[in-house]
Amino acid sequence: MNPAWDRAHRHPAAPPASTSRNDHGEWQVTGAIRQRWIEDATDTTCPFQPAPLTLADLRRMGWFVQTDPSSVPSVIMDDAANLGHYPGTDMTRILAQKDSTNTADKAPNVFDLIVGHGVLIAEAIFRKDGPHFSQVAVAMMREVADPQSLRHLYFTTIINPDTQDFLETMLYTPRNGLLWPSATDTQEVWHYNTPQYHGLLGTRIGKCAVNLILEIFPRGTHYIARVVTWDIAFSLQIRFDIEPIAAPAAAV
Repeated sequence: MNPAWDRAHRHPAAPPASTSRNDHGEWQVTGAIRQRWIEDATDTTCPFQPAPLTLADLRRMGWFVQTDPSSVPSVIMDDAANLGHYPGTDMTRILAQKDSTNTADKAPNVFDLIVGHGVLIAEAIFRKDGPHFSQVAVAMMREVADPQSLRHLYFTTIINPDTQDFLETMLYTPRNGLLWPSATDTQEVWHYNTPQYHGLLGTRIGKCAVNLILEIFPRGTHYIARVVTWDIAFSLQIRFDIEPIAAPAAAV
């Protein structure tokens, strides 16, 4: 058993300082650093500072914001149901959109998220400038549920090149007994504090997940317990599971 885990609670008692081997280059190095930022409140290298926003703030900044009733998307329906987020569960889709201020590229900033108690589903993220995903996501969550209820964070139908590159060249490889695109929709679970786990945290989507946790929770109180990936019709889905960090077991 990994000595960094508290045996009584199965949660990390202390963040790891490093990974035993580097199989995944800068992705893995960056992911291990981000993991420490989440779990170790004494790590002074963490540059992240929460910057809370509200939907009213976004509207004042010229963003179009639309809120509609929603439900779990079909691409993650079975997985979400296994975690208690059943079809028909009341959820809210919130779309925030604003053109870029870049005169050479007016492509819009778009955040299309579905929010429910304990779950956030990111369906589309396109950011050119302005507020970051973590800020917008928390603003949306506050409209529906306490952000600190978050336990399951989904990114669906991922097209981010950096994240796709990592999955295709580092994880879904013959060395791991996998191929991309996958021939099945079997889920792969990437366990806490492994090289693959760190590599995933080092991707662009991993950065979004880490920054969201840093935006919501005080450092050293919650962590990413595991990352789950799977393929639906040649489309990548990722789930990050968020759990509290248990206090170290008392000496007896």
